[in-house]
Formats: sequence, structure tokens, C-alpha cells
Amino acid sequence: MRKRTKYAISAIIGALVFAVLAEMNDWPLALLVGAGIGMTIALVMHAYPNDIAPPADRRHENTQRRKASAKS
Repeated sequence: MRKRTKYAISAIIGALVFAVLAEMNDWPLALLVGAGIGMTIALVMHAYPNDIAPPADRRHENTQRRKASAKS
């Protein structure tokens, strides 16, 4: 799924959930807060998989890159 789509879907779901839970007078604010929280969740889901590799794996990848660049 593309990043833009993931953010949009999360913002819409968050906005709808907060709008349903809000009182009648505060639904525009609830939409904004829900959209913000939904986009924050999408950001965490997008950024987390890129930061999973432990340092040993990163060092190994860097070593492999150095060896490959030294050969060429």
C-alpha cells in the first residue's frame, strides 16, 4: 500500500471514530483530533519497520557495501 493511501485511510478512520464518540457540539474538533491521531499511527507504522534491524545487522550491511565498493 502506498504511503499516501495509508495516511489518508488512517486519518479518515481516526476522524470517524472520534466524531462518533464526540458530543454534538464538538464534532469538528473531534474530526481534527481523530485525523491527527490516525496520521500519527500511520507514521509509526511506516517508520517502525525501517528501524527493526539490530546494530549487528547494520554493521554487516555496511561491511558488505564497503567490500563491494572496494572491488569496483
